[in-house]
Amino acid sequence: SSAEVLKPFLRGRDVKRWRCEFKDLWLIFTRRGIDIRKYPAIYEYLKQFQKKLTSPASAGRNSAYYKWYEIKSTVEYWQEFEQPKIVYPDIYEHQSFAWDKERFFSGNTTYFIPTGEAWLTSHLNSLPVEWLYSQLSNRIRGGYFRAFSDYMKQIPIPAASSADKARLTKLAERAAKQAEAEDAAGLRATEREIDEIVYRLFDLTPDEVGHIEKSLAGVRAGGAGDDEEDSDA
Repeated sequence: SSAEVLKPFLRGRDVKRWRCEFKDLWLIFTRRGIDIRKYPAIYEYLKQFQKKLTSPASAGRNSAYYKWYEIKSTVEYWQEFEQPKIVYPDIYEHQSFAWDKERFFSGNTTYFIPTGEAWLTSHLNSLPVEWLYSQLSNRIRGGYFRAFSDYMKQIPIPAASSADKARLTKLAERAAKQAEAEDAAGLRATEREIDEIVYRLFDLTPDEVGHIEKSLAGVRAGGAGDDEEDSDA
């Protein structure tokens, strides 16, 4: 029964461009209202922390609302973690979106977009979106961006045919495999193909494409997404 409440867990640093690097970390998801008696092994494990969780130092845990073994947050949207989604870290240097169909849970150093539209992973990692986000958001210390929802909501989604969506989905799958295999040359070619499709979907002129690529010269060669900073505690 323990498997029902053990969830594979990602930190911000585990979410890379195109892929998630699962580090065998697990969340004991004892959400509010759980019948802990159904999970005796979990309960026995958690008992070692009971004193700490009920001490004055944990005064933020209101015993009137939470049992000592329950996760403090209500997390009303928790079912969304177990659906297909696009995940990304809260701090990154370059666009670092990954398609997740493994039902990963995560903390507050990641965000996610609940969607079955896997092709959007390619769109969000494209150079046009990279350029656009650089115009919307200011860089913080070290040249990193914060993935604020107010800015993310402003990223336009172009009208795309079923064929384009299918192609961008395949390219995202290929990019993930190439990133995992550290196939830099193959990944550059795949990302170039993605960029060309997104340029076309936005009906950009050669001058506009040239401006974007000049502004972001070196992004693809710089190993985008592998050196993001992370605020995990």
